[in-house]
Amino acid sequence: MLRSRGRLISQIPSPDRLAPLAWSAILILAAAHFAAFVDRSLPSVVAPLIKAQFGLDDTRIGLLQGPAFSTLYALGLLVAGHFIAGRNPYRVAAGCMIVWTAGGVLFALAPDYPSMLAARVALGLGQAAFVPAALMLLTGQGDHGRRARALSTFTTGSATGRSAALLLGGAALAMVAGRSLAGLEPWRAASLMLVLPNLVLIALLVWKARGHEVIGREPRQGLGDAFRLLRTRWRVFAPLLIIGAGAVMVIQATAAWSPSILNRGLGLSPAHAALVAGGVALTFAPVGHLGGGWTLGSAFGRRLGAGPPLAAGMALALAGVLVLAAARVLPAAAAGLAALTIGGGFAAVIALVEVQALTEPRLRPQVGAVYLAFVSLVGVGLGPLLTGVVSDHGATGPGGLAVALAVVVGAAAVVVAGVALTFAGPWRRAAPDI
Repeated sequence: MLRSRGRLISQIPSPDRLAPLAWSAILILAAAHFAAFVDRSLPSVVAPLIKAQFGLDDTRIGLLQGPAFSTLYALGLLVAGHFIAGRNPYRVAAGCMIVWTAGGVLFALAPDYPSMLAARVALGLGQAAFVPAALMLLTGQGDHGRRARALSTFTTGSATGRSAALLLGGAALAMVAGRSLAGLEPWRAASLMLVLPNLVLIALLVWKARGHEVIGREPRQGLGDAFRLLRTRWRVFAPLLIIGAGAVMVIQATAAWSPSILNRGLGLSPAHAALVAGGVALTFAPVGHLGGGWTLGSAFGRRLGAGPPLAAGMALALAGVLVLAAARVLPAAAAGLAALTIGGGFAAVIALVEVQALTEPRLRPQVGAVYLAFVSLVGVGLGPLLTGVVSDHGATGPGGLAVALAVVVGAAAVVVAGVALTFAGPWRRAAPDI
């Protein structure tokens, strides 16, 4: 036992002796992840309204949804990945929620575009340490199948959070019906409605922190060790970084722009467009995320390996975005969005599970933080932004935004599928070494 600040702290046990994390704890973490993605997805819900109020073009809206959030979020992930060991992960998660909730409130009350950018930066910094804290708990499952199922349940929270932001935001906009509420414009009132329920989850995380034993930090359990592992085994991990970034780019670009595509291309109102996009994503996002985790965690998935499922997920996403770009009626557009949602989520969770499977247990939170920082910086940062840039400079007309999304998603899908099939063999040979 080690003594730290007057408390006894246990040395970290070997993974095969870790008690399985209770499903109640997994579900609380997934709910908090859900809330995180609701809050980070707010600009996509209100994009048509803030575009009109502040006179923004698609590039500036893409900047708001992507780099404004992701740049310091990625940096914060790295810092958190280095210092997270030896701290109570539930308390860290609760502190993160307090900060990012404040950022969400600031966004809802922002008087101008620069204030919105500052609020998004605060939101990103607040969310940065949450995932490393959750990974400390989730990746300590000695059984590969249980770890894959726990991770897929956790990432389902993110997928449903993105979709619920659209669905709940559309419902909130419809509820206020264009009227001001307590002196706030409809988009501000709707944004506050989605942020304030975080207070309940903060209380649950604080409650779970009571009595939780803090695990001691091992001598070699920092970010430097994670980078050394990634450098020495770059042939294994570099392809997964590319794949993860590409899959997240598909997801983020779709989530950011799908309401605007339905609004412009099919003439739906902002509230109706958000409701449709959110309903489709809320229905089909769990299919992709849970399907990916349970497939790779099954005996069949372990025999098959990660390469073919990753390629299949991207093929489905590519088919979906082509259908969406060609759609002239709502059912066809909804079908395209469904395929995009399933395919992107399926590939994203498989990449995350494979990274954890190929990492030695003591470094999983740190390697996970590096991985998520990279995919967030590239996927979250560039997906919405590149789509906006292509829309402003290369695609015109009511269907131009859907064509811009098809260009970005199509390029990412082709790269991800090619890399996955190329490196499927090395991943299978590397797995027995862990």
